[in-house]
Amino acid sequence: MTTKTSLFCALLLAAFLLLPDSAFSALVIDGRPDEPDWNEAKVFRDFVVIDPLTFATPRLATEARLLSTPEGLAVAFICEQPPDEARTHTVTRKDADQFDADSVSFMIDFDASGVTAYEFSVSVTGSYRDGDITNEKNFNSDWDGLWQQAVAETPDQWSVEMLLPWSIVAMLQNSGETRQIAVFFQRTVNATGEKFAFPSASSTQMRFVSDFARVEVPSYGASEFDVWPYVTSLSDLVTGSTTGKAGLDLFWKPGSRFQLAATFNPDFGQVESDDLVINFTAIETAFSDKRPFFTENQGIFNSLLPRGDRIFYTRRIGGPGDKDGRPKDIAGATKAIGSAGALNFGLFAAREEGDDGRSFYSGRVLYPGQRWSLGLLSTYTQRPFLDRSALVNTLDYDFKPNSRWRWYGQLMSGITDTAGKNSDGLGAFYAVDYAPDDRWSLDVSLLQYDDSIDINDMGYIQRNNLQELHGGFQLRQTDFPETSAIAAVTWSANGVNRKTMDGIRLTDVFTLSRDQKMRSGANLSVLLRYSMAGDDDLVSRGNGVVHLNEQLSASFSYNTPRRGAWRQSLTFDLFQEGYKGWGTGFESDVTWYPLDQFNLDLRFRPQWSRDWLIWLQGDQFASFARRNVTGVITANWFPGENHEIRLNAQWLTINADARQAYRIGPGGRLVESNDPVADFAMINFGLQFRYRYEIAQLSDLYLVYSRGGLQRIDEPDQSTADLLADSTRLRDSDQFLIKIRYRF
Repeated sequence: MTTKTSLFCALLLAAFLLLPDSAFSALVIDGRPDEPDWNEAKVFRDFVVIDPLTFATPRLATEARLLSTPEGLAVAFICEQPPDEARTHTVTRKDADQFDADSVSFMIDFDASGVTAYEFSVSVTGSYRDGDITNEKNFNSDWDGLWQQAVAETPDQWSVEMLLPWSIVAMLQNSGETRQIAVFFQRTVNATGEKFAFPSASSTQMRFVSDFARVEVPSYGASEFDVWPYVTSLSDLVTGSTTGKAGLDLFWKPGSRFQLAATFNPDFGQVESDDLVINFTAIETAFSDKRPFFTENQGIFNSLLPRGDRIFYTRRIGGPGDKDGRPKDIAGATKAIGSAGALNFGLFAAREEGDDGRSFYSGRVLYPGQRWSLGLLSTYTQRPFLDRSALVNTLDYDFKPNSRWRWYGQLMSGITDTAGKNSDGLGAFYAVDYAPDDRWSLDVSLLQYDDSIDINDMGYIQRNNLQELHGGFQLRQTDFPETSAIAAVTWSANGVNRKTMDGIRLTDVFTLSRDQKMRSGANLSVLLRYSMAGDDDLVSRGNGVVHLNEQLSASFSYNTPRRGAWRQSLTFDLFQEGYKGWGTGFESDVTWYPLDQFNLDLRFRPQWSRDWLIWLQGDQFASFARRNVTGVITANWFPGENHEIRLNAQWLTINADARQAYRIGPGGRLVESNDPVADFAMINFGLQFRYRYEIAQLSDLYLVYSRGGLQRIDEPDQSTADLLADSTRLRDSDQFLIKIRYRF
């Protein structure tokens, strides 16, 4: 027996020995809060309307209950909804972005600090979603917790019960018999799009988590030890080979203040697929993570940076390697999350396999006050193949003196050593938000990265050498008469001034939008965007600054909630790009619900442009007449409880006819040249057919077939229809995966 096998067996034995005798509450979580224990619960009935944001009394009554038990925090919703009020019973997959059904959400900040909260949502069909909320209102459904939920219905109402074990997250130290938590209850009526909530707070406002209601509940401790072994078998149908892989995730929580997790030989998340992207820009595309270990309880490592920039980007771990650009196997990773006194902390370490495997480390300390927080985050990366190491240190602050003001930001330094050559860089982000009342909100921020800051070894930033000043305001109108078809209107205006730290003026951008919510539940949006003339120092990949002309764009979109068997949305776009051309396009998204347990979504997005400007090489550019089509077909079928069948197919084609070649001329302006430029086409296709059986919560069996590829075609003679047909024959990847992950 090998050392790895012996370790695996020992850990499985420890899991059985340390697992608590009872993992369930004395309450029966069946959706009916009728046990006598519920008589001791705290009751919340003062719900208000938050969508539209009127804070008026709802027309349908909702009651929420909260009960602290030794097994966990029990939550119940009782939703009055008589037969003449339509209920939508769409079944959706776990963690779906939207339920397309009536639903309730319970959100909780276990420390009442305003730093991190957690969402637990359940629809009337029993579909559920969980996730974390950071930076006041940034929702992320990648986080998964182990909790119970159930739904019950009668003709006049429906109800939900939840049980959140005390072991679900690490909490601040608590020495008394009670604990202060902050809670938020929300109900959504799908047919009209109305949302009712307690307390009077909304994620559309400047502050959200900080406005949760403070509640004192009896405090209990809990311990837990979980083992998730997994086994996969991957058949490569292109090469005819089959490989097997096994790994292990561990979770140990000895008390409410500390969690330890580890993973050995984790998979790269083959059961989920990324959206297709063909990127012709100089900026890297960022993707979300799908791997459980790298998403669960990861919120403490989040940063406050805007534009999707982040100090800790988990997709780096196991991503394209330094040696050959292929995904790397991960030998193991571990993280510890907990609290010591008034401090929250997080520690992380991961190591890739092989002599060229990278090592990743991160440490985080956060001090949350009543109206403020102060944190430190550091990352360290070793890249032996490049003889490179990188250290990033950051300081973040978040100060909320009252309900109107918020000041927050992050300071950072980056130090890299590549083959003995050192480089130091600095960066900073400062932001101020102000909301004088419920109708108005304003925000101003300043982002500064010097030309030496580099955090991309373990983090992600779109670019360095940047100073970006942003200002914006938002106005909400909800004072429409009840006879009006309009329920609410939101106006937004934003302006961004951008330049490099050495004085190159980049394009300034101004946007104005109007979002209109109808009483029918439909939404109508209009967006105008104006980009001033400016320079681009990245587009030529280091071969000179390029001057860009001013550009206008506009979009119009309309979408409806589910009506009978259909839900629809339509968007029209008109835009300028390149040097002197216009483009147009539209997107149609239609979802068909022949059954509550089955839905088919069809999305089609064609675009046409007369002047698509792209970089070729050196100081050479070219303009193309572009025709591109994106198509997506998604089907979800839930044939029985715990069974899910999902089909996702995506096409992306680009047909580019050469129009004019350019070279960078004086002042960065592009001048026409006689360089030969050829027509080309790109086709990209991805297909995934997945069966999932939920053995138990967070324990699954997956059967996954996936296929796809990417191809460039020079001097194409195919039509767009031919390209779409050709894309389905791409077979760069063609594989069948079996995966079992089970919790002991």
